[in-house]
Amino acid sequence: MKKIFIAALATAVALTMTGCKGTNEKRGDEHLKEGRFRNAINSYLEAKKKGKMSDEFFDNFTLALVRAGDMEAKKDLSSDLINNYFEKAASNIGKVKEDATVEEYVKTLGEIGKRQAAQEGVDYATIINAFAKIDSAESVAKTRHIAESAIKSIREETEKLYVARNLQEATSEEDPVVSEYLLLRMAEMAPNNEQVKAALNKSRKATRGYFLIFGENVPDLSGKQRVDKWGYVMAMPTIKITKNSLSGELQFWASTGNNTELDPSLIKLVSTEGKEVFAKGNTGWCEAEVLVGKKGDEKIEKKQKKFKGKGKLMNEFQCSVNVSFSFPGGFVPDYIEYKDQYGIGRKYLGH
Repeated sequence: MKKIFIAALATAVALTMTGCKGTNEKRGDEHLKEGRFRNAINSYLEAKKKGKMSDEFFDNFTLALVRAGDMEAKKDLSSDLINNYFEKAASNIGKVKEDATVEEYVKTLGEIGKRQAAQEGVDYATIINAFAKIDSAESVAKTRHIAESAIKSIREETEKLYVARNLQEATSEEDPVVSEYLLLRMAEMAPNNEQVKAALNKSRKATRGYFLIFGENVPDLSGKQRVDKWGYVMAMPTIKITKNSLSGELQFWASTGNNTELDPSLIKLVSTEGKEVFAKGNTGWCEAEVLVGKKGDEKIEKKQKKFKGKGKLMNEFQCSVNVSFSFPGGFVPDYIEYKDQYGIGRKYLGH
C-alpha cells in the first residue's frame, strides 16, 4: 500500500511539473503534426487564452508559427503574414525550452531573409526588411548560443548575392552623387564586403568636391534615412594632402532646420584608426540674404559675406572656410567631422 501511494505521489508531482495539456493544446499538437499550421496556431491561441498550457506549449506554438511563416514565404515572399508569424514567434523565444526549436526558428527566418534579398526588381525597403530578418535570427542565435555558425553562413551568402547583383549598377552610374548613394546603400547591408569597401573608397576620393545631397536624381528613395543622415553636408573643392598635413577649402550646406554659427574650432579630421586632430583656420565666407537694387526696385539675393572667427550658417545656405590640419606620420585621413548642438556632418575623403 505504501509503494502504491509513493508511485501515485510521484505521478502527481510529475504531472504538476510538466503541466497537463488541455483540449485546445492537444488539438493544436495534432494540427501541428499533420501540417495544418494555421489551425494549430488558432488552437494554441485559444489554449493560451484559457490559461491551460503544458511545459511543451511554447515550443510547439513557436514551431507552428515558424512553419506557417515558411509555408507563406514559399507561396508569396512579399506577404505581410510572414512578418506577423515571426514577430509572434520571436515573442515566444524566451519561453522556448528545446534547442531544436530555437535552431529551426533561426535557420528558417534566416533563409527567408536570404530568399527575399535575392529577388530581382525589389525596392530597397524590401532589402532592408530581408536583412533585418537575418539580423533578428542572428541575435537569437547569439543569445541562446544555438546555430550561430549556420546563421553567420546565411548572412555571408546573402551579402555576396546582394553585392554581386548590385555592384555593377552602382559603379557604372555616370552621376557620381547617385553612384555614391547606391554604394552607401550597399554598405549598409554589407559593411564588411571588400568589393563594396574598395568601390566606396574610390568613389569618395572622386566626390571630395561634391555636396552629397541626395534628391530627385536618386532612383528609389526608400530607406533614404539610413544613408542621408548628416545635418551638415560638406564638400572640399580644393584639397592638398601630404604625409603630415591636409589643407583646403571646406564648404558647408546646412539642412538642420536651424540658423546657427559656424565655429571652425569644432572642425576635426579623423583617421582610419579613429585618431583626431582639430582644424586651424578661421576665415571664410557665408551666404546671406542681401537687399540689392535701386530704391523702389529692390530684390533679395544670396551674397557671400566674408567672416573671420565665426560665420553665420543659415538653414539651406552655404558657408566656406579655409582649413588646415597637422598630424604625425602614419595618420591616414578618413573623414572630416563637424558637430554642434543642432547636428552633425561628415565628409569622407577616401584614402
